[in-house]
Amino acid sequence: MRTFLLLLAATFINAENSSTSIAFVERQINLEINETKKLSVTVTNLNNSGVLLSFDVLQEDLVYVYPRKILLEAGNKTYHFTIEGISPGHSDILAITNDSSITIPQEHFSVNVYKKKILDIVSQIIGWIFIISWGSSFYPQLYSNYERKCVIGLNFDYLALNIVGYISFAAFILNLYFNLEIQDEYYERYPRGQIPVKLNDVVYILHGTLAIFVTIGQCCVFERGHQKVSTTAKSLVTLIVSFYITCVALERLKFLKWLDFLYYCSYVKLAITLLKYIPQAYMNYKRKSTSGWSIALVFLDLNGGLFSILQMMLDCYNYDDWVSIFGNPTKFGLGILNALFHSFFIIQHFVFYKDSAYTMI
Repeated sequence: MRTFLLLLAATFINAENSSTSIAFVERQINLEINETKKLSVTVTNLNNSGVLLSFDVLQEDLVYVYPRKILLEAGNKTYHFTIEGISPGHSDILAITNDSSITIPQEHFSVNVYKKKILDIVSQIIGWIFIISWGSSFYPQLYSNYERKCVIGLNFDYLALNIVGYISFAAFILNLYFNLEIQDEYYERYPRGQIPVKLNDVVYILHGTLAIFVTIGQCCVFERGHQKVSTTAKSLVTLIVSFYITCVALERLKFLKWLDFLYYCSYVKLAITLLKYIPQAYMNYKRKSTSGWSIALVFLDLNGGLFSILQMMLDCYNYDDWVSIFGNPTKFGLGILNALFHSFFIIQHFVFYKDSAYTMI
C-alpha cells in the first residue's frame, strides 16, 4: 500500500512538472510615444515544437508589437519581444497559442502610452500634494477639538454624512485599484481608457476614513452641548443603506453589474459632499460665527480640491484620455464642490463673521 501511494504521488508530481507554463514578467507597461521596451516571456515544460505564440493588440493605432508571432521550441526557454508606443491612450494585448491544450494564466497585459514622461512625473507629484493637503485637513479640526476638549461648533450631521460618503467612495476606489475582475469590466466599457484610480487615491480614502472615525470618537468623549445627529440626517443614512441593500440584491439576481454598483457608491459620495457642507454653513450662519470650525481645514481642503482637478486634467491631456473624467466623475466632482464650498467658508470666516464672538446655540 505504501509503495502504491509513493508511485501515485510521484505520478502526480511529474504531471504537475510536465504541464506547460507561459509566464510574462510584467503585466502593466507605461511608455512614452515612440518609446520601445523589450519584454520577455518564459516557457517551461513545452512538450512539442511548432507551437505559435501570437499577440493580439486590441488598439493597434496605439501600440505596436514585434514580432507578432513567436515559434516556440520544446523544453524550457525565454523569448523576447518589443512593444512600441505609437499614440497616447490605453491598450490591452492578448497572448494566445494555436495549441488549445496550453493555457496562459495571465493571458493579457495592459499598456499605457503617454505624450511626455515628465508630465506623468508631475502628475504623480501633484497627486501626492493633493493627498497630503486633503489628508492634513483633518488634523486642525482634531487638534482644535482636543485642545478645547469640546466639539461644539462641529456639526454632527456633517460627520454622519461624511463617514457614509467616505465608506461609499472607499468601495469604489479599492475595488478599481485592487480587483482585477472589476478592472476587466472597466476596460471592457472603456477600452482605450486607463484605470482612473491611483495609489494616492487609495491612501487618501483609507487615511480619511480613519480620521473621521477618530473625530467621531472625540464627539463621544468631549463636551458637545446639546448637539446630536438630526432626524433628517438619520433618515438620509437609512435611505442610503436601503439603497445599497437593494443594489446588492439586484446584482445577485444578475440585473446589475458590480461596476455599476460601485459607480452608484461613488455617486453617493458626490451627493453627500454636496449635502454635508450645507448643515455646517447653515450653523455658521445661525451662530453668526465660524468658531469651532477650523479655517485651516478649509484652506487645506480647498488646496486639495484644486490640485485634484489639476491632476485629472493633466492626465487627460497626457494620455489623450478625456473619457477618464467620466470614468471617475466623482473625483472630478469632489474637486469642484470642495473648491466652491470652501471658498464660501473662507468668505464666511474673513468677511461675514470676522469680528463675531462665539455664541453657543
